Formats: sequence, C-alpha cells, structure tokens
Amino acid sequence: MRATDLRELTNTVEQLRKELHADLDAGFVEAVVRAEEQNPEDDAEALRAIQAALKAVLVAKGAT
Repeated sequence: MRATDLRELTNTVEQLRKELHADLDAGFVEAVVRAEEQNPEDDAEALRAIQAALKAVLVAKGAT
C-alpha cells in the first residue's frame, strides 16, 4: 500500500471514529490499520498485533 493511500485510509477511519465512536481509543484504531498494513499476507500475525493492541488498551483502562 502506498504511503498516500495509507494516510488517506487512516484519516478516513479516524474521522469515522470521531463521528461514530468517539469513545473508541484512537491509538487502538491506528494500531489496527498499522497491523493490517504491515502484514498484508499474514492474517495470523496481523491478528496477533491487533490482539496485543487491544490488550494494551484494556490494561490501560483497568478492564483486565
């Protein structure tokens, strides 16, 4: 994915997050986009990165 495309995707996702789910952690959303971008052919690794990001958010919020 080109850097411009990734930046546009990130901006769009962030705008939607703000409009629809402002309570959703912006860092988590960014981590999901980054995990998918860094692992386009490795779903297992992308999922591992997303799970790690989710766990970090939950720990930071005291949910675990």
